[in-house]
Amino acid sequence: MTSAPTPDLLELFFETTEDYGIILLDADGMVRRWNPAAERLFGFQARDMEGTHGREIFVEPDRRAGVPEVELRTAAALGRAEDERWHLRRDGSRFWAFGIMVALRRQGDLIGFAKVVRDVTERRRLEEAMRESQKLESIGVLAAGVAHDFNNVLTAVIGNLSLARQALTHRGDERIAELLEEAAHASQRAAELVRQLLTYAGKGRRVVKPVDVRRIVRDVLTIVRTSVSPRVVLRADLPERCPTVQADGGQIRQLVFNLVLNAAEAIEDRPGEVDVRVRARDLTEAELGASYHGFALVPGRYLELRVRDNARGMDPETLRQIFDPFFTTKFLGRGLGLAAALGIARSHGGGIAVESAPGSGSTFTVLLPAEPAEEPVLTAAEAVAGAARGEGLVLVVDDEPGIRGLVQRTMESLGYTVILAEHGGQAIEIADRIGDELVIVVLDLVMPVLDGGTTAVWLQARWPELPILVMSGLADDDALRSLGQVRIAGVVPKPFSPEQLAQSVAVALRRSAT
Repeated sequence: MTSAPTPDLLELFFETTEDYGIILLDADGMVRRWNPAAERLFGFQARDMEGTHGREIFVEPDRRAGVPEVELRTAAALGRAEDERWHLRRDGSRFWAFGIMVALRRQGDLIGFAKVVRDVTERRRLEEAMRESQKLESIGVLAAGVAHDFNNVLTAVIGNLSLARQALTHRGDERIAELLEEAAHASQRAAELVRQLLTYAGKGRRVVKPVDVRRIVRDVLTIVRTSVSPRVVLRADLPERCPTVQADGGQIRQLVFNLVLNAAEAIEDRPGEVDVRVRARDLTEAELGASYHGFALVPGRYLELRVRDNARGMDPETLRQIFDPFFTTKFLGRGLGLAAALGIARSHGGGIAVESAPGSGSTFTVLLPAEPAEEPVLTAAEAVAGAARGEGLVLVVDDEPGIRGLVQRTMESLGYTVILAEHGGQAIEIADRIGDELVIVVLDLVMPVLDGGTTAVWLQARWPELPILVMSGLADDDALRSLGQVRIAGVVPKPFSPEQLAQSVAVALRRSAT
């Protein structure tokens, strides 16, 4: 027969247990013993707590509600009371605790209680993060499904409205045509709503390329300044150099715009400030887990976009709902701005953290995976002077004088000598004389006399390795289809800027060299 634990063993257990705070109370709930683990957990020394009532470790709302007394009565009546709730530390902070209180009896008489407490804050945080992630995923699936079906309906509505307007134009019924025009505008607004829903669901269309978020912030602040109260001061804190992110520039612009506008509007008509900061940060797993739970972020380098305002702030209930589609605290508004921002961040492999409290304003912090920082971010001028720079003869073929002039000035600024042709027939005559000296041909697709496709076929047959860069107002796929089997070095879509042309030239020359 095994003997009962000796008092020495019980004392050793009481003193050396590390993960569980053990508190012994008398029948009135007064603390009689307080083990070292409880000292570490609550921050109170044993001498401070012994002789005080156990309610001191409960948060104020629970004390007012009589929770400590209910716990004592439950344990006395049922033998034990078990729950999870907030408990208070000496420094005023709180932690989520799992606790068991057991009634201690001798020969049937209640002589006291033993309370065992463990800090399970991290477990609760992970469970909440999981629930939040599942909620967002469920709403995203629903939003994507609704948007898909709604898009099909809108396609029919918009298409038939267009046909009806065309029919009425011939009959001259202007009033009905105006009504149809208004209906068409309403349909387009509905289509934009669908695009925002798809963005929230992470299923919006994206064109991914390196994006300089600093430039987007500057552009957005310029736009927002014209649409918010002049009493709101907008500030930008942008580094001289910063890594790019692989992203859809349009969606990142929408994300920044939604966050900045939301911050400015939260200030309402009072004097206030909105600060926008961009930084590159190397973040550890612990740092990511502390603020970005619910997002699958791995340790590494991120671009951090922070938007902070000094508006009224948000209470916990509002904070829990701000990313839900159609939730809004504004009198006017659809409630999709922050939902769309969340969807954009998630679809780019990033996350959003929010800090806010009544009277303290709000801070939204977005993380986006940064590209490797070995190569500095080039400005447009540096791109012109860098990868696209070269020398030699360039043949530019376009029937529009303005476009020929633009391309000529751009190519000459890059160091090339330019020869111009107004159509494909003229281009072939020129190439027949100097084709071996050409380093690249910049060619329009749609021209009189001889179009770009036919000209490209002739050029490639004579000089298979000569890079051909096509200019076109068509979508890339349509432009490529019109060229058939011709192998080209790239397409630069019209309209284009000198910087875009320079970038396309650099890519075309690099492709032809490999």
